Amino acid sequence: MLDLISLGLITELFTGWGETPPPLKPIQPLQWEESALFSLPHSPEPIIKKIAENYLQDLSNMGIPLDSQGVWFASDWWTFSQHRGEISQSAASLTKIATSLAALDTYGVNYQFETLVRHTGGIEDGVLKGDLVIEGGGDPFFVWEEAIALGNRLNELGIEKISGNLIIVGDFFLNYQQNPQTSAQLFAQALNHQLWSREIQKQYKQLPSEMLRPQVQVLGNIQVSNNADFKSNKLLIRHLSLPLRDILQEMNVYSNNKMADLIARSVGGAKIVEQKVIEITQVSSEEVQLINGSGLGIDNRLSPRAVAKMLRAIQQQLESEGETMGAILPVTGINRGTVRDRAITEGIAVKTGSLWNVSALAGVISTKRHGLVYFTIINQNGNLQTFRNQQDQFLQQLDQSWQISRFKSNSLVQLGDPKRNLPVTS
Repeated sequence: MLDLISLGLITELFTGWGETPPPLKPIQPLQWEESALFSLPHSPEPIIKKIAENYLQDLSNMGIPLDSQGVWFASDWWTFSQHRGEISQSAASLTKIATSLAALDTYGVNYQFETLVRHTGGIEDGVLKGDLVIEGGGDPFFVWEEAIALGNRLNELGIEKISGNLIIVGDFFLNYQQNPQTSAQLFAQALNHQLWSREIQKQYKQLPSEMLRPQVQVLGNIQVSNNADFKSNKLLIRHLSLPLRDILQEMNVYSNNKMADLIARSVGGAKIVEQKVIEITQVSSEEVQLINGSGLGIDNRLSPRAVAKMLRAIQQQLESEGETMGAILPVTGINRGTVRDRAITEGIAVKTGSLWNVSALAGVISTKRHGLVYFTIINQNGNLQTFRNQQDQFLQQLDQSWQISRFKSNSLVQLGDPKRNLPVTS
């Protein structure tokens, strides 16, 4: 009898997500008997399905075609509701969930990109008698604050002038600029406070009051090189990026398209992101079709089910490294980013997405009754504000039916932390 119960339960668990049930493992009767109510998950309440049906009916009553809408709500055990859940649609910035998963799978939660500072010649009386070489390592969040802090470290090491050239090699992206010559020019500007623009001044004011203004003058040329020989020059500083979890959080909170495309580029491009997602989630290739890492463009297509499964995979990896979804996704109730003006129940980890004709919302709800519930809503061919209002009301009604445990959002990241500029002594 117990074997029959376990068979039905496990089948319900995995077929709800469209997966093949794993081989059954024997369950000892004593383990069942000692668990409270056999530790069986609660079955889905009919009211949840009814709320979803009413949501879709309201859209239909507004004249919005239901064949353009996609919905998926599921826990690890049950699929609560779905509408066109396995059909891909333009997913807008939900694409950043795919980018997040691929990056976490490639690097891990705590990974830090390295930017290496090398030099030729010695340092005499404040002058570097040679070239300063910046070897980029693909940091997607190297911004003004990071460059200012690095300039201060150069000053601390006794460098106020560079008699030779400033040379950029590798993948160096200042302020998300993919043109290496532009990044090189901006970096030289950041090193010398006498050249600062209003934009740099503004970002400098966001730094701690004790942060100094760097003074490093480049007397030679500003160059970009593909010459690998520069990598053999003497290492001066190892600059570490923020941990990947913080980079992903900033990307997702503000839905930063340029950062997302740089992250996707670092793992091999949109097609590699696509392949990783399909391998990890085991969905069909028809459910995941990407052209970039940001979601810009209607040709980034995801099914609601695929998005929910990506969220589940991300949660599992974060949990294995001691983190929650609040580490990389905006949490409703915070007064910043894309969720700032949304009327969604506080404490839900979500990702928004918008194009001219697409409004999407996906995330994770932590419930006391059902554990973690992963959801996706993709709306098309209607008024975007109407879609957002309806999405918010949908989640508000779920909050009234479920006891929700609120995710905590990570604290604001500290850009320009001098501790991440590590001097290298020979």
